[in-house]
Amino acid sequence: MDKASGLGISIIILAIIFAINMSGADTGIFVNIPSIFIVVGGTFGAVMLSYRLSNFLDALSNIKLAFSSKQPNLFDTLDNLVDLSNDARKSGVLALEDSEIENEFLQKGVNLLLDGHDTDTVEFALSREILQTRQRNNQSIKVLNSFTELAPAMGMIGTLIGLVAMLVAMEDPKTIGPSMSVALLTTLYGALLANGFTGPLANKLGERADEIKQHMMLVRDGIAHISRGDNPKLMLEMLAVYLGEDISSPGKSENRQGYKERNKEK
Repeated sequence: MDKASGLGISIIILAIIFAINMSGADTGIFVNIPSIFIVVGGTFGAVMLSYRLSNFLDALSNIKLAFSSKQPNLFDTLDNLVDLSNDARKSGVLALEDSEIENEFLQKGVNLLLDGHDTDTVEFALSREILQTRQRNNQSIKVLNSFTELAPAMGMIGTLIGLVAMLVAMEDPKTIGPSMSVALLTTLYGALLANGFTGPLANKLGERADEIKQHMMLVRDGIAHISRGDNPKLMLEMLAVYLGEDISSPGKSENRQGYKERNKEK
């Protein structure tokens, strides 16, 4: 799991527990099953109603990216592209068939070259997959944002239910407390679900989607350079922009090492 995601969720939970204990109230009074059903069940139902079932389920399964600690290594990918370019210029494109490639998207690009497709076809095929991946990630972000928008609304619905139950039974003082607890706790649960979980997860997934897109664009452009038979040094200089590093300068070795160290820290 991504360290920041795990740590963030832990801090949220611990902060809430600490605040409840500091208030002197019994922790059990903050657990209300009807309120949980109203907020969680109602929000899931409303979000599911907003999308086709297949899109909804695909989006939920893709949320796991927000917890993934795996980060595309742009520097290693660029090194691989340069090595592939050198091999292709020395021995021809067919020499890439024996190359060991771990990245699936890079392997697809190499396969397109081995199949003899021209540069335009290769770029089109890879760009289409980049677009499809981006759309899939954006769909997951949309679903999470829908949870963020609807959870507080469901909390307000629960609040109204609790208030109506309280007003109807005003002659019985014993029912006022339970009805009011439902009213207040549903608002609490809705705000917590939206602002403590789904909203931040949507932001994290957006960050992951940007990282994936940048990596795929680097691969696409590198494969296009190899397809055109460009000089590896030229390719290195053209693709260095994806790293945010000036690795073509006289001190490029220091810059390359610095990028490696920072990438390891992440």
